[in-house]
Amino acid sequence: ICSTGTGIVLKDPRNGRTWVFDTPLGERVIERKVKNPVWAKPDWAFIEEGQLPPTDPNERFDGFSLGDFALYMGEGYIIHGTLFPSLLGRRVTHGCIRLGDEDLEFVYRNAPIGTRVYLY
Repeated sequence: ICSTGTGIVLKDPRNGRTWVFDTPLGERVIERKVKNPVWAKPDWAFIEEGQLPPTDPNERFDGFSLGDFALYMGEGYIIHGTLFPSLLGRRVTHGCIRLGDEDLEFVYRNAPIGTRVYLY
């Protein structure tokens, strides 16, 4: 069971830039795998919280939100863990695919780089 994108649109009140939090449908490929990943939070993560994006890049790093493993599929889309396992099965993400701990570890260990991922 997994969680996917909400479809919500977020608009930056300062400049009108918008983000749509959909999980893209179609075929993707596992490009990179990381154990204990660190997330470099994009601007939208701060705008969503009503904060200005930091000018210091070091203030963007988050070593806990992605879980123990991350499988990167390009364009910022990742298969990763969740802090909220009770929300698995719901459309609650910003476009990434969230898995529970056991499923995530299984996929990490068994899907080599180059594995095709079909999102439908």
